[in-house]
Amino acid sequence: MNRIFKSVLVGVAAASMALIGTGAATASQVSSGKAAPEIIGGTKSADRPSAVQLVFKQGGAYRGCTGTAIAASWVLTAKHCIDSVSDMTVYYSTSSTNRGPAIKADRLYPAPQGDVALLHLATPKPLADGYPVVASGRTPTANTKGIIYGFGLRANSVASDGLYQANVTVTGPGVDGYNAPAFSIKGDNGASNVGDSGGPLFIGGTIAGVLSVGDVSNPGADIHAKSRYTNATTTVIRNWIKTTSGA
Repeated sequence: MNRIFKSVLVGVAAASMALIGTGAATASQVSSGKAAPEIIGGTKSADRPSAVQLVFKQGGAYRGCTGTAIAASWVLTAKHCIDSVSDMTVYYSTSSTNRGPAIKADRLYPAPQGDVALLHLATPKPLADGYPVVASGRTPTANTKGIIYGFGLRANSVASDGLYQANVTVTGPGVDGYNAPAFSIKGDNGASNVGDSGGPLFIGGTIAGVLSVGDVSNPGADIHAKSRYTNATTTVIRNWIKTTSGA
């Protein structure tokens, strides 16, 4: 069954979150100074300015997802991270214990297809080293290697302190939480978990997918757990990203 890796209740309450079936999930609550833990296994990521933390209010609690800055005013994430939310803020920090200043998102855009969304920032945030590119027309070919990034839960819901990354292998095509085309992936040295939602799958140095669902609701400490990343390179989604954001 698809298990949406939505958002996490960030902070000391993180271990209490749970997932439910396709199309919905609970999230981990945000406390004043701590964010959710990260990808299961993998390695601590070096400074990556385009990786951002999303904190927002949903269902009476503050929750978090992962996103990628693709232009000075635009962040790419998952559609299920913007469903029925308010007070969306973006943090340009790889530390989840010291996020730094918040930037408000003033507009939220769901893609016309798939588990993809764009956030528009009220105040642009230029990055000196530029922004990652969303690829076009990538096919989920088995045995293709990729890298994932995220601020989601680590093994057994243990809290941590920043951005993590992991090497993964594409196992073939799949479907996301909205029944759109996706990359099915399996962790090599680490796997995605709750709170990594909206985080990117990089293949060949460009963004190929956005995390939507996991194959199990709680991967525990399984660094080889499987998940599915919405294919952001399809004609419909890629053209929408370009038309909406210019990126």
